[in-house]
Amino acid sequence: MAAPRHDYDVIVIGGGVNGLATGAYLQKAGLRTAIFERRDESGTFCSTEELLHPGVKLNVHASLIYPHWGPPYVDLELETFGLELLRPPGAKYWYFYPFLDGNAVMFSGRDARETYEMWKRISPRDAETLRGILNFFGPTLVQRLQAGMFGRDSEEAFLAFLESSNSIPIFPKDWVWMTGFEFVDCLFENEQIKVAALTVSGLGGVETLNSRLVGPMTVLGCLTNFSVEGGLTARGGSHDLVHSLVRCFVHHGGRIFYNCPVEKVTLEAGQATGVVLSSLASYPDAPFTASRAVISDVSARPTFCDLIGEEHLPVATRLALKRFDYRGGALFTNYYVLNERPDFAASAKFPEVNNTFVFNFGAETLADGGRLLESVLLRDVPPDPPVVWGAAFNYCIADPTQAPPGQYTLLTWANVPYEIRPLGGPEAWDDIRESYADKVEDVFARYLPNLKSAKIARYVNTPHDYVRRNPHCGGNMHPSGATHEAQMGSWKPFPGCDAPRTPFDRFYICQSTGAGNYTSLAAGYIAACQVIDDLGVARPDWWRGEAMQGSVELLRREGVTPRYTVD
Repeated sequence: MAAPRHDYDVIVIGGGVNGLATGAYLQKAGLRTAIFERRDESGTFCSTEELLHPGVKLNVHASLIYPHWGPPYVDLELETFGLELLRPPGAKYWYFYPFLDGNAVMFSGRDARETYEMWKRISPRDAETLRGILNFFGPTLVQRLQAGMFGRDSEEAFLAFLESSNSIPIFPKDWVWMTGFEFVDCLFENEQIKVAALTVSGLGGVETLNSRLVGPMTVLGCLTNFSVEGGLTARGGSHDLVHSLVRCFVHHGGRIFYNCPVEKVTLEAGQATGVVLSSLASYPDAPFTASRAVISDVSARPTFCDLIGEEHLPVATRLALKRFDYRGGALFTNYYVLNERPDFAASAKFPEVNNTFVFNFGAETLADGGRLLESVLLRDVPPDPPVVWGAAFNYCIADPTQAPPGQYTLLTWANVPYEIRPLGGPEAWDDIRESYADKVEDVFARYLPNLKSAKIARYVNTPHDYVRRNPHCGGNMHPSGATHEAQMGSWKPFPGCDAPRTPFDRFYICQSTGAGNYTSLAAGYIAACQVIDDLGVARPDWWRGEAMQGSVELLRREGVTPRYTVD
């Protein structure tokens, strides 16, 4: 440790889940790889900590994890390295949205027909609309995920998607110019169905739903994907995904340097040749070389403006990066520990909700959602009473190890503006932390009557707390930045970047891309594929995983064959 090796084939900057996935692929393929992480622990946004009394494991950021959707789950043998994904035993449904009249709109965790049949109880006509969507897109779901989430973004693929979507009779002809709100309002008739469809689509940030083109695409993707499968939890908490990736990387010979922030990427004639560490690193100012590639798992602006340096960027790129949008998707979090199992009011009509892992609450109408959206877009004080619409998780019914025996943990995410300008900025969250948590709790108790009587502890996390943990996120729940029509697909992080490649030879990015949910490891997988192909190295035989392969296997063990269509 006093004299570490300084020369590698590949250097990865940042030990987040996608940096770890990229590094694990390349190291397992035989490339000598080092990862440099600024903190003393990997996975800043996928962490699990005991912040209350001993034995209570709180997932501080990532709560739904999706590695089973992607090739890395199989290729990197994450189960072998300790990852155990869990859902509530015997649960049919993955997500529900309760209403104060006792209704609940539910999404299956395994079978599109189960979602359809449940919707019929609320609105037979809207169930038929859903049926048409699922029957059209279901047969190609796996292929679309492989190409759209785990393949490089291309304008040709995007055009093909648009053309195929226009052939669905139930779609409004002008849907590509609609927001998510307008799209849902045109598709469905029942107000509760509309609200539920928007909330499951808004798990990645409510501001996405206001974006034209991106909003309808988000709704469409969530209706098709989440009618069959969604995110899960891991035994011991979300951070176990990080542990499994670290174990895989180290097992195959990789080296991780903790407490080692990178100061600069070294360039020679426009080619990345290595990194120089910060003066605050465990190895101060130390240079390390990479003969094949340097890969950044840091968000767009610090990657190019700081690590590369603005002096190396064309004017157009500097301008695009200064305009790179991190806004939206900020989360206000209440964590609870209860001394009895959560019992939802909607269970009187829909008993299945008490065994469902993911839910949402707080908006009874589209107008309620509009109030929330307006406050987020204007960076204003959140609505009172709160409209939560972030997501909420009932952990211990899936994984009892996340709390001591006889205790249950719950989390509620409320979508909120980060800046709250009328109160002076994001620091104001420190002043209203507990009072806003009380307001969220009062709303939550209307849907979960035993919340307050069973509560034995509460912990609150604000949007500003997330930024303190990871300054590169810019206040967004996803450090890869906002996704809207000006910042999506092949245009992200800036036009001409060609992500995961960059304008600099042998320099790649594995975070600031358009690839879906970051715990699916999609961005890391895409970067690893691009690097290995550019190096002209044949992919090993084990590098053959496909989208949903892990999901299918997990369901098969429960005796379930997933069905992606209603008929």
